Amino acid sequence: MVLWHPPDAPWVKLNTDGVFSSSTLDAGEGRLVRGSDGGHLRTFYAPIAASSSFEAELLALIRGLEMAMELSTHIWIELDSAALVSLLSSGQLGAADLRHHMTLIRSMTSQRHVRFSHIYREGNRAADFLAGRGVQTPALTNYDPTSASRYLKALVRIDQLGYPNFLFRHRDVD
Repeated sequence: MVLWHPPDAPWVKLNTDGVFSSSTLDAGEGRLVRGSDGGHLRTFYAPIAASSSFEAELLALIRGLEMAMELSTHIWIELDSAALVSLLSSGQLGAADLRHHMTLIRSMTSQRHVRFSHIYREGNRAADFLAGRGVQTPALTNYDPTSASRYLKALVRIDQLGYPNFLFRHRDVD
């Protein structure tokens, strides 16, 4: 069971996700910022140019930070990439080909109160949904709370009400 938790005021929570298809080389990003009531404040998805899933995650985070920084100096960043959360929490810059992204993230967060946490994909369903839409769209698309699709509104509301998302693991049975 995975629960999404809203931030305490004055914090906002940024959930992002990046996807990359190695077969088509298409990539997309999804990002949403939510307030202390759990409702979404800003939402975007877009296609992106990335060479790996990890780079797609980094690019979604950078663009999400730009969006969240317009709203607050207290940003809780929650990602479903445990590897990225670990790298961000360690203070290291990672692989040479991605260091410019990590340096930019460090610069962007240096004058803010920032917290990083991991959430399983099941708890990051809204951002995951948006990233999937990002691959399918030709350009940046944004939603406000009234223009969002019914499905996105439902995902946000499920989190807002504290309903659990379930994590199913396949177990081999002899």
